[in-house]
Amino acid sequence: MPKSTAPAPDFRETTTMKDLLGIPEAALDQIMAIAYQFYASGHYQRAATLCRGLIAADHQYWWSYSLYAAVLRRLGRLQEALEQIDLGLAYEPGESKLLLMRGEILAALGHAPPGPSLPRGRTLVLRRRSRRPRRQTSRLRTLRALRSMKARRGSTRSPIRVENRRSAS
Repeated sequence: MPKSTAPAPDFRETTTMKDLLGIPEAALDQIMAIAYQFYASGHYQRAATLCRGLIAADHQYWWSYSLYAAVLRRLGRLQEALEQIDLGLAYEPGESKLLLMRGEILAALGHAPPGPSLPRGRTLVLRRRSRRPRRQTSRLRTLRALRSMKARRGSTRSPIRVENRRSAS
């Protein structure tokens, strides 16, 4: 029997804590919504704490790295923000938001001109994907609910309740 020369995938890299502990997607979505609310209201330390928990629970999802990098940037910790963006890009290399944030942070650090950091000869095309994995769809609904709340300003309702009311009708 021939031996495989390819190394076995690292268990820690392929398995998330969410899978090991059976954390439901809905719980992570609620935590993401709360973390974004803290970020939007200027409570950066609280948002950072939740982002670290989200990354610990599911280290393969880019959005948690994105929000954590935004928080670190607001706190003036640009080098750490860049590291988080790079970690997110390791799991989702073509994510336009991460690429744009990376370019902005590099420009703020004085390492590159402003704009997205793309490989030479490649252009950034922003378009909607026709099909998204189910996990991202529920998270996008949560983000849309947050954006609509932010647009209304002054509403004290939780974005999760807004989302549930819309889906219940």
